[in-house]
Amino acid sequence: MPIPRVATVDYLNARPLVWGFTHGSRSGAVSLLHGTPARCAEYLSAGEVDVALIPSIEYLRIPGLTVLPGMCIASRRQARSVLLVSRVAAAEIRSVALDTSSRTSAALLKILLERRSRHRVRYHEMEPHLHRMLETCEAALLIGDAALQSRTDGLKVYDLAAEWHAMTGLPFVFAFWAVRPGANLPSLTQPFLDSKNQGLAQRESIAQEAASELGLPAAHLCDYLRSNIYYDLGEEEIRALWLFYRLARESALVETARELTLHESGMRSAGGAEWAGAR
Repeated sequence: MPIPRVATVDYLNARPLVWGFTHGSRSGAVSLLHGTPARCAEYLSAGEVDVALIPSIEYLRIPGLTVLPGMCIASRRQARSVLLVSRVAAAEIRSVALDTSSRTSAALLKILLERRSRHRVRYHEMEPHLHRMLETCEAALLIGDAALQSRTDGLKVYDLAAEWHAMTGLPFVFAFWAVRPGANLPSLTQPFLDSKNQGLAQRESIAQEAASELGLPAAHLCDYLRSNIYYDLGEEEIRALWLFYRLARESALVETARELTLHESGMRSAGGAEWAGAR
């Protein structure tokens, strides 16, 4: 069987998921390609890879995907790496510069601002340089390492995972492993679970390695990986995804919403009947 081609994200929060492939017992089990969240979705949509860590909103935009069970990048309360940084209060925002790497976070922001801003908000995609973004727009969306590194003194900062939890009481799922349709990859889930579990046991080492790259204290990054980001796709996370998908459809950010189909089992996630009749 050929080695699966896998696209993963170039952010600190993705490293625990692939640690077993890069450093652990599953080294060499997959061929890894790196990119932004948006680029990973493009690789998968074009059939250039078999599996990709995709923004969760892209599941609704790429037909025929299945999802590897039990794994995701999520936040229960506060993400620290998905931030709306603004010169004005949320209710007064009229323009936002969106990090070009973002898909799910951009959709989440639009859902939240539809309910918070008193104005019709204009969105512009830009490279993630906060100063330049705020020269053009009143607010900026930063994700991943750029958000962790951002200096926001004197600005208003909104953590989107915290805003989502305040509105729904649920966690938020930013990304998960998706498999392209037609990929003949039996017994695929276990290697990814092994890689994740090995990575979770190495979060301190991962943080120490990243500290010099990002110019941030290792203890700060380790706390982020342990307290702000978690990696289990369970019932509550799937319920949060259903709500996010419904709201995205109601906001005309996607054409349809559908339940998750888990890879290998061929089973749809619980609650599919609810979605089958949704409008």
